[in-house]
Amino acid sequence: MASAAQRVGRAVTPDLLMRLLRPSEAALSRDGRQIAFAVTESFSEPNERPRSRIWLSAVDGEPRQVTHGPGVDMLPRFSPDGRLLAFASDREQPGLMSLYLLATGGEGEDEAQPLGRLEGSVEDIQWAAGGGSLVVLAADPGSDRAGAQQATRIVAKDGADDDPDIRRPFRAWRRLLRVDTASGEAAEVGTEGVNVWEFDLRDEGSAVAVVSDDPSESSWYDAYVALLDLDARTARNLYRPRWQLQALCSSPDGRRVAFVEGLCSDRTIVTGPVKVVELQSGEVRELPVDDVGWLGWSDDETLLYAGWQGLGSRCGRIALDGSHTELWSGEATIGTRYVPRITVDARGETVAAVRESAGEAPEVVLFENGSWRSISRLNDEVAGELELPRWERFAWTAHDGLELEGLLARPAGHEGGPLPLVVWVHGGPTASWTWQFAPQYGHSLLLASAGYAVLAPNPRGSAGRGAAFREAVLGDMGGEDFEDILAGVDASVAAGIADEDRVGIFGGSYGGFMSALAVTRSDRFAAAVPMAVVSNWLSFHLTTNIGRFDELFLDDDPYRPGGAYFERSPVAQAPGSRTPTLIVHGELDLCTPVGQARELYQALVDAGVETELAVYPREGHGYVERAHQIDVWQRMRAWFDRHLLREF
Repeated sequence: MASAAQRVGRAVTPDLLMRLLRPSEAALSRDGRQIAFAVTESFSEPNERPRSRIWLSAVDGEPRQVTHGPGVDMLPRFSPDGRLLAFASDREQPGLMSLYLLATGGEGEDEAQPLGRLEGSVEDIQWAAGGGSLVVLAADPGSDRAGAQQATRIVAKDGADDDPDIRRPFRAWRRLLRVDTASGEAAEVGTEGVNVWEFDLRDEGSAVAVVSDDPSESSWYDAYVALLDLDARTARNLYRPRWQLQALCSSPDGRRVAFVEGLCSDRTIVTGPVKVVELQSGEVRELPVDDVGWLGWSDDETLLYAGWQGLGSRCGRIALDGSHTELWSGEATIGTRYVPRITVDARGETVAAVRESAGEAPEVVLFENGSWRSISRLNDEVAGELELPRWERFAWTAHDGLELEGLLARPAGHEGGPLPLVVWVHGGPTASWTWQFAPQYGHSLLLASAGYAVLAPNPRGSAGRGAAFREAVLGDMGGEDFEDILAGVDASVAAGIADEDRVGIFGGSYGGFMSALAVTRSDRFAAAVPMAVVSNWLSFHLTTNIGRFDELFLDDDPYRPGGAYFERSPVAQAPGSRTPTLIVHGELDLCTPVGQARELYQALVDAGVETELAVYPREGHGYVERAHQIDVWQRMRAWFDRHLLREF
């Protein structure tokens, strides 16, 4: 078992963890001399999103903050000559991201100027080659954010509430707009009736894009690759996939488009093999590398990539002939919690990223001479104060002989003997746990600081182990993957790590479903805390904004009597349950609607189970407000303390 070094400092608290800053969206200038990135706070105040600011630096200089909000500043993009920085901000209309320009040579306090007046909320920005215009992807108000982005609706904070709330299909689209950088004049250039999920400019008059004919969040699961003529506003289908798509990019000569295709549960977190389509012939080739989440062309024949590798991540180059050079791999995460990512200059020679590991807080880094050099020092002070647990890779064998792995944390200074164990199940199911500093509210650090061991398993269905492992969950959610988790618990008990009578389980989204299933199917756990839960697959299908997800992953007809929608629903198995259960949910969650939590709560009450339901107003698919993060932790710790630390 590989082990990561521990550090003894102050006991971990939510207040300490919320001092951590989260860099993201690192972007190099075309010449590789400058880097811009967003820095986001770990919390928000009521009715706000977490504040973020744009920082700028020479790659051999000291970063400086160049925007000052007051709300969200994101998506920094350098002009071709590096003199301007475009970015998106909601400073004018909280809740809606607008387009801004900033001179990179400015020394004043936030000299950014708005550019154009767009009707939607900006989600991506690309400069035309000449620098005279930008193409932006903007979501109409009323569009849904992805589950990994809190699964809430995009609305202006000061906009009027819908009264009554009218729903009908085909209301809110994601559109492409061309914006003149001199005048700010904006014009729609996408194809009417085609929803754009992501795009890459091929030249000033055309783009390749991941699109669907329906703008609903659910339609993303059946999106396809298209060539868009931005002047004629027409679309030509290039490729219809079997699975989901991400990281699409056009080759420098415009002859090819590359993308990642893989089975995926959530928009924005696709990983899989790399595919390349020849635009003229339509020929499709698959390159021999898997679990990739980000792509960029180095030249017309070579791609750079970033992806997962087991519990770690990696990046490298792969040529169209399949030859492959790995630049780096290791026990760290390059990118963010869900998305492996690097940024490169126009020649593909300078490489930068956001990087973190179990012992290193997230920072912006530059790849030099085979290793990473820090550009930012955002978290040095707070990271140095935290008492870090002892992390290690933990491996075990499933009942059918499949080798499995996860991350195991034990309290700093623990000298041996069984501990109360809490199992933390990730979402997805096609997400995964990787080496990170304080993932998802830092619950692993908080629990270890409170005296618990924490097992974060990657059961079958997780990313990082190839297509067969990822696809093993199809038609079997809550089946073999649940048995994988039970086998991990048994292995930790057999290894003397865990006290078999003091095991709890929690998780959010798919982890919430698995935690609820553990309550209704097994007596193995002494306490459970399902978050953002799925409890009834039929009512989920009828109320979620991603009904195509359950059709795909359950591989069944929602309306078939006695089928998977019934058999795999925790509420259907609630009678006879005994595990004390705390249910935590966000009131505004569009992905796993709050009714799922209420159904589970009532089913467990009917079964006579000790249960409690905490619903957080203003929250979506997760908990971002400062007071809510503190309350969730306090309730969860009190629940586990009461049921896992009591005398049996």
